[in-house]
Order: sequence, then structure tokens, then C-alpha cells
Amino acid sequence: MITRWIVLLGLLLISADVGAQQALVRNYANAQLEIGQGYLTHYDGICYLLLPTHVAAESGAAAGLLGEGVPPLLGETTAYSDLDDDVSIATVAGNLTGDCGYSATSISRAVDRYVTSSGVATIRSVNGDGTIAQLSVTLLDDDGSLFLRVQPTNSSNQLRKGNSGSLLMAGDTPIGMLQSIDARNGIGKVIRLDQILEKFDRYVAGRREDQASAAVAGSLQVSNWTAMPVDSASRALNLVASGDEPPWKARVESWPVEVEIDLGGERLAVAGVELDGVVDDPAMLPTSVEILISATSDGRRWRSVAGGSIEYVGGQAVFKLAPTWARRIRLVFSANAGAPGLIALRRIRVLLAP
Repeated sequence: MITRWIVLLGLLLISADVGAQQALVRNYANAQLEIGQGYLTHYDGICYLLLPTHVAAESGAAAGLLGEGVPPLLGETTAYSDLDDDVSIATVAGNLTGDCGYSATSISRAVDRYVTSSGVATIRSVNGDGTIAQLSVTLLDDDGSLFLRVQPTNSSNQLRKGNSGSLLMAGDTPIGMLQSIDARNGIGKVIRLDQILEKFDRYVAGRREDQASAAVAGSLQVSNWTAMPVDSASRALNLVASGDEPPWKARVESWPVEVEIDLGGERLAVAGVELDGVVDDPAMLPTSVEILISATSDGRRWRSVAGGSIEYVGGQAVFKLAPTWARRIRLVFSANAGAPGLIALRRIRVLLAP
């Protein structure tokens, strides 16, 4: 048993950087419902989310992710792998890949040192606006191998269902992940971070090369977007799909709305951009756009190459460009045809110079 400690700080809202990077997990079908939290880390060029399996299951076919920071970055996961003990892993797409926490090889696994020496802890989670919440807790006990139990120090600030996946922090160091809360007494069950990382190590060591999420050279990939899809079927990734996936449809909280396309890592000679506007409600179509390109590998330098009003002919609109080298293309939409709070587009096609 660990000696109980009383932490005087109650529920805190903070923005300081700590040794953790987290994301709020949502279901596209009910974007305002906070299902739980996840822990971001990267390894070998791939961004991963570690989260409770029951949170991953509740997120549906695709989980919408909202990262920490103001304004928050967006991302999503489309599949997860169960690592046992209510721990799952998923690869991340979207803006969050550019801010995917610490490398898994640099995260401390020395949980025992923090558990036995302090007993002082907080539960850290991401709010819906990207700010961080911390709830002071007392460490009740440790089974010495897999789980800890915690309880809020202030009875008026209780753990809730949407906190599942939040990190247990000892100072600035993550030492565990909250998995469940006992409704009878408010006690939270936490799995130790060293055990989570052991599962992670086994997963990445055993994955096959053809399961890596690196883009295939020459293929298009939607890498960033700033508006959350209305449901799991209307994802931003559909904008470059080659099959019969439905159009992209998203909620617009504020204009402009941005979509960024990665050209598969290759520097290609781009001669134009075609917008496919065949959607159910034309009032959702964007009517004004600025097109920017970046030829750098890090995507830090952008140049505006076209823009203005979008004129659809037979449902299609084409912006022709003088052939220019690019690795990424960004489209900045600033208005639609009238549908309040919505935007839709079927496909974006990049036209290459001969």
C-alpha cells in the first residue's frame, strides 16, 4: 500500500508544456460527445495513438481526434489493434501527425521510481477547446505489476466516463493511463505506463513492412484538414479516393477551411487542380478558394499560385496553373454557396504537367 498523500491543488486548467501529448477522442456521429482520451507518440516516422480499447470501440468506424493546443489540431484514426488489458493502438492521420508527442524510445519507463517516491499525482486530459485540465488525485495502492488505483483529493471534483484514457502524471512525467472509474466510490483504475509501452514495443517489433503507413510514392494523401467531418463516412481522406467513397462533408465552425494534400513525397510538376462538386446539396459547395503549393520536404514555405471564385461547369471546376514543382498543395476555402455551417466536395484531383 502507498501512503496517502493530500494534494492541495484542485481542478486546474493549464497550458504549460509537459512530458505528454494527448488527444480528445470523439465519434463523428456525435462530435460533441467526449468519448475519452488517447496518448500520442511516434516511432519510425509513424504517429500512433494509445488508448483504452473500450474508447476505441465506442468511437465507431473512424475516431475524430482533437489535439491539445489553441486552436486544437485535428486528426483521425480508422482502425485499431487490441493489445490486451483494455489497451489498443491506432495509427493517426491529419494535422496531429505534425505534433505527435515524444518518440516512444525516449519516454521514461521508470514508473516504480515515481510511484514509490511521491504518491502525488494528477489526472491530465484535453478539454473540448484544446486546453488542458488537471485533476488532483491520491494514489491509493499499486499491485506492483500492472495497475494502480487513484481517487480525487477533492470530493466535489470527480472522475467521469469521458476521462478514460487520460494520463496519470507524477509532476511532468506520465506514469499511467486511466481506464475505468468505479461509479460506487469514484475510484479510478490506472494501467501503468511501463506496461503500456511493453505492449507497444511488441507491436512495432512484430508489424510487417507492408503494414507501415508511409505514403506510396506518387500517390495522393490528405494530410491536414481544419473542419471535422459530419460522420465517419464523410471523411476528408475521401477527397483523393479512387473508389466510390462518398463526398467529403464537414461542419464549419469558422472560415476559412483548409485542406492539405501530400503528393506522396515526390516533387511533381503540377499543372492544375480540379474540384469535383457532384454532391447532394450544391449549397454546401465551396465558392471561393486560394491554392498554395510547397516544394519543400518540410512544408514550411508556401506560395500562392491561384484562387478566386469557383465556377462549376457540369459539377466540375478547374484551376489551370503554369507548370510548377510541388510536394504539397493547400486549398483554403473561404465561403460556400449558402448552406449554414457546412461544406462539401466530392473529390480533389491534381493535374500533372506532361
